[in-house]
Amino acid sequence: MKTPHIDLEELKKLKQENFKDRLIFIDKYTEWLKKNSNLKWSSQQKKTIG
Repeated sequence: MKTPHIDLEELKKLKQENFKDRLIFIDKYTEWLKKNSNLKWSSQQKKTIG
């Protein structure tokens, strides 16, 4: 079986982009949390979890 060619530099770039995207998401989510009441965000968490 022949293994596929994996471009390690491309994987490194994707990992960096993924990390940046997660940081952006965290910033946006914390801003949303600050702007909304505990009741609103906790009810949304309840829907997500269970």
